[in-house]
Amino acid sequence: MATLAPPALIFFCNSILFVSLFTRLPSIQAGLGVDKAVLGLSLLGAPIGTLVALSVASRITERLTPRIAATLFLAICAVIMPLITVAPILPFFLLFILYGFFRTVMDVATNMIAAGTEHRTGVKVLARSHGFWSVGLLVGSLASGFLAGRDVSPFLHQASVSALVLLACLVILRITPRDHSAGEMKTEPKRRPIFIVPDRTILLICVMVFGICITEGAIYDWGIFFLRERAGADATTAGIIYASFTLGMGLTRLSGDWLRQRHGTMTLVRGSATLVIVGLTGMLAMPGLVLTGIAFFVIGCGIALGYPLAVATTIERGRGAPADNLAALSLSLMLSTIGVPPALGFVAETFGLLASFAMLLPFALLSFIMAPVSQGVRPGLRTGWRRSAR
Repeated sequence: MATLAPPALIFFCNSILFVSLFTRLPSIQAGLGVDKAVLGLSLLGAPIGTLVALSVASRITERLTPRIAATLFLAICAVIMPLITVAPILPFFLLFILYGFFRTVMDVATNMIAAGTEHRTGVKVLARSHGFWSVGLLVGSLASGFLAGRDVSPFLHQASVSALVLLACLVILRITPRDHSAGEMKTEPKRRPIFIVPDRTILLICVMVFGICITEGAIYDWGIFFLRERAGADATTAGIIYASFTLGMGLTRLSGDWLRQRHGTMTLVRGSATLVIVGLTGMLAMPGLVLTGIAFFVIGCGIALGYPLAVATTIERGRGAPADNLAALSLSLMLSTIGVPPALGFVAETFGLLASFAMLLPFALLSFIMAPVSQGVRPGLRTGWRRSAR
């Protein structure tokens, strides 16, 4: 448990900050006085910040060490988040750029801590570490539903969460050993380009998880709007149903390392894509609040292992320094998904939220078809669910 604690606590704190903001977006949107299309464009600030960060993320992580980089930038995110809840639309956009920058460096550093643990101890902790992101989402979404139902302002809500995260940063700094990094995985220093250009392997991995990742992002950005406006849930009920999504994600991620050892990577990717398709179909059928909650739970199970599997496959199959490979993966995913929030916002404003989520189904099918890439073979509908590269 001691080896798991540092990355797990960072993921937990990161997710509580994240979900405390995004579950309050309807109130924040009302305060801004903008429609969903404008809000979607404003959310582009985060991927822009990510793009800037990816040019320096691996260098910052290696210069500061993953331990310092992850803790420092988590603390900076905690300071930024309450400001986002009260900023006018232009500062809102600019603060999202800063948030995207600092969170990206923190994500690279945290994944390096988890990957370094696996390399040093031989104990698989990557999926379980990401599982605590889901635990944080569960706790945060339940708290958000409770506080929103009692008309606590988004600023007070976010400021309270940020204060707790800042205290947790002191704990993280203390429990993360100074050599608890991927230092032993470093390659010889060499001159690097500003951006780590993804190679063919990284690009194929990105395509493989694209449908899963954009579904995760769509639930984060627009799921609470769907529950309030389409499913007819009140603030407290919407928080509970949203928590079912995070519960499905958390349970799956916490068992993800066991699943990686027992089943083939192709099995996990195809299973994930199938669950996403089933969950989206159930969600679009508008079956009532109870069954909508089940659909959200199934989607949570489906998206849970998408990014952890992409990270693990990148570390196993990528060339060069692990930090560079992870930065290249983040760059590929960011560039491929950068237009998704405004696109879904535009579709939601023009055709409705049902149309926005229906758009995700073909991309989930694409992830199913691309699953063999995880084993280094050509995509397709071939059998071989239990074959595994690792």
